[in-house]
Amino acid sequence: MKPNEIFKMVSNLDYRRNTADFDWAVKVDDEEKIIWVAVQASMSWLDWVINLLFFWIPQVRQWFLYFACLGWQGAFNSCKAIILNKVLQEMNAHPDYEVHCAGHSYGGAGSVLMGIEIFFASGEKTVLDTFGAPKPLFGLLSHLVCKLFFKEVRQWAHWSDLITYMPPLPGYWNVKVIRLGEFSLKGLFNPEKYHQIYDDEKLYEGKI
Repeated sequence: MKPNEIFKMVSNLDYRRNTADFDWAVKVDDEEKIIWVAVQASMSWLDWVINLLFFWIPQVRQWFLYFACLGWQGAFNSCKAIILNKVLQEMNAHPDYEVHCAGHSYGGAGSVLMGIEIFFASGEKTVLDTFGAPKPLFGLLSHLVCKLFFKEVRQWAHWSDLITYMPPLPGYWNVKVIRLGEFSLKGLFNPEKYHQIYDDEKLYEGKI
């Protein structure tokens, strides 16, 4: 599936809402043998409050330590057991399928945290596809360590998408960002265009 098609898919899934308005979906694609695990973009006032809770908190998984933003990690933790139960159920039912985590905006940040937890719950590395995602990790250590938990990472971010620079403070990271398009200072103040532009197939030319 092409990146723009993935974006359209995650924008139109039937999401399940849980505690803290963390909206998620699991879709099995038998044709491509992929288990899609998606997190929805901001859809409520609570989502926007969570976006602002970017204070970092330590996360310890087995012998690994990393730091994640309080808001997104806390929202995910509120329903983590339910989501992982569904994902592991599908992984057991389809052992030869690949797991892909995907999301746009808030959903992109949540997908990073989702992929990390799937790794520790199953031992399997996932493929990560995000679009216009803010930065959910803090510290160079977190940036380097969390790369180990994914099989492949494609975090698409337009140069003029303001959300991809959030939080606007030093020390915050994504896993692996692939920049698209051209930078425009004026464009940073037009999120309705540049934060929703990822359905344009031409945007990814020369990047795939």
